[in-house]
Amino acid sequence: MCRSQEQSIDVTTESLCSSTVSWYALQTRYQCEKRVDAALRDEGFESFAPMQLEQRRWSDRTKRVESPLFPGYTFVRMEAESRSLIKVLRLPGVVRFVTAGGDPIAVPNAEIETVRVLIQSNTIYEQGPFPAVGEKVRIHGGCLEGVEGILAAHTGRGEIVVTIGAIQRSMKIPLGGYQIERLS
Repeated sequence: MCRSQEQSIDVTTESLCSSTVSWYALQTRYQCEKRVDAALRDEGFESFAPMQLEQRRWSDRTKRVESPLFPGYTFVRMEAESRSLIKVLRLPGVVRFVTAGGDPIAVPNAEIETVRVLIQSNTIYEQGPFPAVGEKVRIHGGCLEGVEGILAAHTGRGEIVVTIGAIQRSMKIPLGGYQIERLS
């Protein structure tokens, strides 16, 4: 499943633009999200591998299983210094940091907290497409108070799309009885 693979790691201190503590997205090997999350915690890093419960059917039974919300990705909170980057990249199951121009992309704290709130709220959601255009909105009232996202329409009902820009993934939540406020 999740095999450690020797790889050359070339991280230069010149390519590191920030040394503040931030969240960073990691790409993981197939079905290694939980293992990478545990390994990061064992090494003393704060990590987050968002999971969801899904109903799976086999020929003889149906069972609810935990699966990654964003397959192939997990998040780590750390300083983007070369020693920490190398330590993370050497963990079994880690493929690479999500980067732009060779630098790891910091994921805003608000996006991570929004995903945590949605997972803990037991709100019905489904993965949605990464929106190219749309209007940014904030939910008022209920357990999703303050959640921000992009307003989308799907088959006539209102939905909000919450995105994690660094990995271009999102979650789509039906608005039901929630009130929304325009942000743009």
